[in-house]
Amino acid sequence: MKLLITCITLLLCLYSSRLKAQPKPLPDSIRVEFPDQQSIITFELRQYAVNKAVIKDFPLQLSDLLKHIMNSTTEGDRDKPRHITFVYTTDDDDVERNALTIREGSPETKAVVSQNTVIELLPPGWEVNIKMKHAEIHVYAPSLARLTELTQLNLDPVIQQLDGDPETYRQKRMGLISRIIFRENNVLTAKTTHRYPNDMLGLHAGAGVGLVRDKFYPEFNFTTSFYFANRYKENHQRISAHYELKLFTGQSLEGEYRSWPSSFVSVSYAMNFRKDRPRWTGLGAGFMVNNKSDLFTGKTLKLFLESDIGSSKLNIIPELYLTDDYKSAVFGLKLNYKF
Repeated sequence: MKLLITCITLLLCLYSSRLKAQPKPLPDSIRVEFPDQQSIITFELRQYAVNKAVIKDFPLQLSDLLKHIMNSTTEGDRDKPRHITFVYTTDDDDVERNALTIREGSPETKAVVSQNTVIELLPPGWEVNIKMKHAEIHVYAPSLARLTELTQLNLDPVIQQLDGDPETYRQKRMGLISRIIFRENNVLTAKTTHRYPNDMLGLHAGAGVGLVRDKFYPEFNFTTSFYFANRYKENHQRISAHYELKLFTGQSLEGEYRSWPSSFVSVSYAMNFRKDRPRWTGLGAGFMVNNKSDLFTGKTLKLFLESDIGSSKLNIIPELYLTDDYKSAVFGLKLNYKF
C-alpha cells in the first residue's frame, strides 16, 4: 500500500516537460552582402544542394519582378521606401497565380548592436520578400536604383564558393548557415556554420487501463524519452525508457479485496510518420522487476507495439507477455493516457 501511495503521489506531481520546437521548413540560410550596392540578400532554402538554382536565377527573377513593380506604382511612389511581397502560387488547376503586394516601407532605421558596437545599420529603404514552395528570398536595398543594380549581378561565384566549402555538405541533420561578402562579382569573405536540429528530452507521467487474460487493471507509468529531430526541426525518431506499475485486484483468502502489483521496466523505439503533427508508431520490450500477482510466474518478458489513435495523448498498446521463464505466452491490451 505504501508503494502504491508513493507512486500515485509521484505521478500527480510530475507532468510532461517536453517543449515543442517550431518546425523550420527552410533550414538552409545563405546571406549575401553587397557593399557596392549597400544591399543584402538572404536566401532561405529547403535544401541547398537541390535548390541552389534559386541563387543563380535570382537576378533574372528580380528583373521580371521589377517590371511588375514599375507597372504597379507611380513615379512619386518610387522615391519612397517600399515593402514588397511576391508569392508564387498555383490554383486548383495547377495554373500559376502570383500575388504581388506593395505597401509603404517602415520609416524606422534598423540597427544591430553587438558588444556595444553597431555592426549593421539599415536606414529606411526597399524590402522585397519573395516566397516560393521550397525557398524564400529576402532583399534589402536603400533605394529603387540600388535594387535595380542587383539585376546586373552574376551570382555564380557564390554557388562556386558554397560548392567548394567542405562544411556545405556536412549537413546531415543540421541546417546550413552561410554569410558571404560579395563585391565586383567576386566573393571577398565567406563563413559557413550549421543550425542544430533541436533534439529534446521529454519526461511524461501517464495512466491507463489494460486487460491481461480475464483481468482488467489500472496502470500508472513514467516515461523518459529522447526525441531526435530531422534537419527541418521535426521530431522524427524517439527512444524511450518506461517504468510501469500494474495493479491487479481481487479477493484474498479472507474475502477482502486487495491489489497485487506487478512492475516492468522497458525500452522502446518509435518513428513519426506525419508532418502536420507527431504520430508515433514503435516497438518495445520490457522485463518484469517485481511481481505480487498470480498472472505471471518466474521470469517474464513483454513485447509491445505503440501506436497513436489520432491523439498525442492517447495510444493503444498491444502486449505479448512471455512468462513462466519465457515458456508461456499471454496476450494483453492497454489504453494509455499521457499527461
